Amino acid sequence: MFKNKLVAFILLLSFLEGAAVMTVELVGAKMLAPVFGTSLYVWAATLGITLFALTTGYYTGGYFSAKSSSPNSIYLVLLLAGLFTVQMPFLSKFIFKATLNMDVRMGASISLLVFMMPPLIFMGMTSPFIIRFLTQHAEMAGKSAGTVYAISTLGGILSTFLTGFYLLPELGIKHTVLISGATLIIPSAIGLIYHKKYKELLLLSFILPAGFYYFQSDTFSEYKILYQKEGVLGQVKIVEHPYITKQNDTITVRAMLVNNTAQTISNLNKQGEDLWDYAYYFPAAASIFPKGSKALLCGLGGGTIVRQFQKLGFDIEVVEIDQRIKETAIQYFDVDCNIPIYVDDARHFIKNTSNTYDLVTYDMFLSETPPAHLFSLECFEEVKRILNDKGMIMMNFYGFISGERGMAARSVYNTLISAGYHVNLLVTPADNEFERNLIFLASLDNKDFSTINYSEEGKESIADLTKHFINTNEIIFSDDPVLTDNKPQLEHIYLPAAVAWRQGVNEQYTKYLLK
Repeated sequence: MFKNKLVAFILLLSFLEGAAVMTVELVGAKMLAPVFGTSLYVWAATLGITLFALTTGYYTGGYFSAKSSSPNSIYLVLLLAGLFTVQMPFLSKFIFKATLNMDVRMGASISLLVFMMPPLIFMGMTSPFIIRFLTQHAEMAGKSAGTVYAISTLGGILSTFLTGFYLLPELGIKHTVLISGATLIIPSAIGLIYHKKYKELLLLSFILPAGFYYFQSDTFSEYKILYQKEGVLGQVKIVEHPYITKQNDTITVRAMLVNNTAQTISNLNKQGEDLWDYAYYFPAAASIFPKGSKALLCGLGGGTIVRQFQKLGFDIEVVEIDQRIKETAIQYFDVDCNIPIYVDDARHFIKNTSNTYDLVTYDMFLSETPPAHLFSLECFEEVKRILNDKGMIMMNFYGFISGERGMAARSVYNTLISAGYHVNLLVTPADNEFERNLIFLASLDNKDFSTINYSEEGKESIADLTKHFINTNEIIFSDDPVLTDNKPQLEHIYLPAAVAWRQGVNEQYTKYLLK
């Protein structure tokens, strides 16, 4: 009877270990996002370090399990895995300060080696120890390895859904990590106590540094955090802080940050004023449509374009993938709650809506990366279905058009041309490509933007928008691919531009929020 109960307890530990592996991997990626973003580089580093850590653990565990088949070895390894798990936020706080100014690939990899690899090594060591134990105690030893890996994988499957859909969005990173670590620490400690291995329990003192960190308040002298929440789509913050304008005036702004990348910056002293140039040039281009035109806004942010299009008298609908963005835009940026705001993936919405529009806008970035599936030839064909005869797509994009960083924009241009659109490239005023926005104006007819006469209070009027167009005849587009669903290259092509933007974000925000 004792043997059967012990075997069941050890299999329970295998289940918990598998669950912890997936939680640590998901949390590790989310911890990187506010510092290094969510580009392909970050996910490649996360997956690579995870596999490297587990490989190291499997090999090390196999070596030491040959020397011991005692359940106490299992308890000790899992106890260490749990202790390193709860240390993850504590260790990351310090390593991020050291790696912040590194290249994204190097900084993300080194950070993961410090805070994510140690717990995963000990988790990887667990399965060989459990298999060794079961081989000596279970009646059907030949099935031990399959049983252990099946149970561990089942734990990982359930943990993936639980962590992604509930723990991270509802409890945040700190509490998710604490729960995951506790599920390993508590049963391991019980096992050691039962077998009277009291000296090993001294390792629990290792948890004290993390304890001090967990109870620190997130307050900053100049950066006031009004809202912060984790989720599968990243970390959302609403922050008030000083801001230096182009006129060198210091004002207080309210910013919406996703993984520390600003989505909206609004002047608190002048309600409704958004401080980015594209917020002025978007409505300038859109003013070619008359009052009452129907517009679909893909991407909400803090409602920058919503407010501008309301001034133009447009009939507005919005599709936003993140429920938190909708809620905070209404609460902190006074977005009109009567406007239809659909929480959905924009492409899914485009495929399924029966409505038609004069204007469809793309203002969508997850941190510093655009959703690649919305920039394919097939998607632009789908948008045609919901555009009226003289409709237009207007898209906010990276400001780069030349060199390696501009390849993404050139490919999007080629894709729009292949889809049959007339395309103009509007740029906001800036001294260099890094500081500007590139706005695609892709219409079903050839529109005359020279007749536009647009102005807002306190801003210089725009009498001829074509003066701000890029001369596409001076750019070579032939070397850049057309983007398709079958060959999704954009996630690779935009990396140089995304990395440059992330480095700017770290200089503007992240280094202050890490203090």
